[in-house]
Amino acid sequence: MPPARRGETDDPWAAAVLDLAAVMVRDRGTVADEQLAAARCAGLSDGQIVEVIAHVALNVFTDCLATAARVDIDWPLVRHTDRKNANAMTRSELDRLNRVAPAPSKPPPPRCFDRREHALTPSRITTDPTTKAITLPTSVQVSPLQRASVAEAAAWHQVVAASTAHDLPGVPPPAPGQIHAQLTQPALDSRRLAWLATGADGVPVAVAGLRVFTSPGQHHLAELELHVAPAHRRLGTGSLLLSAAVAACRTENRRSLIATAAADGPGEAFSARWGFRRALTLNHLTLRLDEMGQADLLQTADAEHPGYRLTGWTGAVPDGLADAFATAKNAMNDMPVGDLDYGSVAWDADRVRAMATVVADRGDTLLTVAAVHDDGTMAGYTEIVLPHGAPSRAQQYDTAVVPEHRGHGLGLWVKAAMVRRLRAEHPGVVEIETDNADDNVHMLAVNHRLGFRSYRRTREFQLDVPAA
Repeated sequence: MPPARRGETDDPWAAAVLDLAAVMVRDRGTVADEQLAAARCAGLSDGQIVEVIAHVALNVFTDCLATAARVDIDWPLVRHTDRKNANAMTRSELDRLNRVAPAPSKPPPPRCFDRREHALTPSRITTDPTTKAITLPTSVQVSPLQRASVAEAAAWHQVVAASTAHDLPGVPPPAPGQIHAQLTQPALDSRRLAWLATGADGVPVAVAGLRVFTSPGQHHLAELELHVAPAHRRLGTGSLLLSAAVAACRTENRRSLIATAAADGPGEAFSARWGFRRALTLNHLTLRLDEMGQADLLQTADAEHPGYRLTGWTGAVPDGLADAFATAKNAMNDMPVGDLDYGSVAWDADRVRAMATVVADRGDTLLTVAAVHDDGTMAGYTEIVLPHGAPSRAQQYDTAVVPEHRGHGLGLWVKAAMVRRLRAEHPGVVEIETDNADDNVHMLAVNHRLGFRSYRRTREFQLDVPAA
């Protein structure tokens, strides 16, 4: 009982009851859509939500009537649990502090999170799970972003920059322009939902983004990004945003929600707490271009590969190579994805052009180097993106070798040729960042041979979302 009087419990279902009751009292019956979504997500039915509201209303009515009628207290006064040394309170003081609705009859385990016993770039989930109780932020407003304004994008960047600096020191956060483009420009074969949480003073405290995939083969999938500013963690804001995202997944009929967090960081513990299971571990590697020997690089890039030639382009693929490039892109469907329910993507010429358009529209530069066989098929390729506003660190995108052309060193060849191209055409680039799954041993070997060094690890998690 004492923890419940403080609005604390280890049980997410009971916590949702207490949170809803507290909001009803504090905000005089005004309950945001996100609060109702969080209650339903924790397992409360509409009938149980009405029951909580009824209990709050009854307590408020009883308090008002007793106060107006000057009813004498005919039982011993009780000290509030948060005031161990306080003097005895009046009845109205006690009611104001402890007015929490009795819990309705408890249903079966919550449907929203499958709590199985299984072991979320900057990490996609950054929040602190160390507090056991779920305490609703007393003055946090959660607003869905239909189309982010410049001010809202700046607020989003403020949260992401703060969480990245705290959880991933040394990792550069996305630039403000990147965040604005991410929130306002369409992504390839997906839609984006977003929420911004602000404090009473209007200061941004947390953000959440949900990428809902729309391509055939991924209609079941959504991807979560969640950041909470370090100074505002352990207050329940991250849990509230996660509840809104999961509720949106149910509305969108998504069975799989994936997210990324820094290995062994607060986001990983938060994910495990809410029923996500670990599905994949990624090694993040960087290559310092100024530390590579010119002679070794040229030797690798200039090595002869009989039957193959190198080609390259910036932005969209040339029309004469579009079909061959799309075929090679489909080789990415056998990349290691661990236990992720990732689905598959079918590439054609239109889709590779659309991807290049998406990258260009957000202000980034897409570079590609490919190996083409004498018969005209594209045997392998590698892609690099130069982010707008952060040109010193290039981001590795896809690298793939078509199965029938593997075993000829083509992966190392195209990547070495890309490094040579960066040095010649983009001297401001000083390093490349990439990531590989733990079990992608062949690409890890290629990257290590080229000079990439591991510097951090992330893990991808999956939540299996029951149908609404």
